[in-house]
Amino acid sequence: MEPEKTAEIFIFEDSFFFNTKVAIKRVEKDRVVLTATKLLKKFAVLGKKAHLKYATFALPVKIVGKSEEEVIVTVPALNPERPVGDRRSARVPPSHVHPVKLYLALDEEEKEYEVEDISEGGFSVVVSEPEEVDTYLNREVKVHIDFPVEAEEVRGTAKLVNVQELEDGRIKLGFELLIEDADMVKVRFYVYSRIKEILRQR
Repeated sequence: MEPEKTAEIFIFEDSFFFNTKVAIKRVEKDRVVLTATKLLKKFAVLGKKAHLKYATFALPVKIVGKSEEEVIVTVPALNPERPVGDRRSARVPPSHVHPVKLYLALDEEEKEYEVEDISEGGFSVVVSEPEEVDTYLNREVKVHIDFPVEAEEVRGTAKLVNVQELEDGRIKLGFELLIEDADMVKVRFYVYSRIKEILRQR
């Protein structure tokens, strides 16, 4: 039997918000079918906006259907003019089958890193040496990102904005991505396609 995928839905009212954990039953194109709880049926009003949190991202959704057993929401349609939800919260890990190639350079020499996660606002990489923190601290660096499958690449600059020491001793570096609007759309398309892949994964 396949493991059940669990998400969390948030519905905001004027003076409070409601949230609960639900199972994702299936994904049908841009619709996500969730299990209904007693209180979710109470607060899930047709046409109302909500937020669906799953894995590493949170998406604005719209409630479009409900029954005794199910609540149906739509994920946002991809619009190049608008971010997919909050540009920081829609954060996805790249596919291991088709990884994202990312290169950072202070001078002309590029160094390749494995991307831990990526969003419209930035990306994270994991390093093993503390000296690499000093390399990028308080400096803008050149960034070059090659996306898989699509013949797309993005070039711009990035700035180190957070450093997290992991339990295994490695270090997670979070960078803010500073790129042109046209390149931001390329990142947006990739993030959106990965969100749909992750929702459909078993």
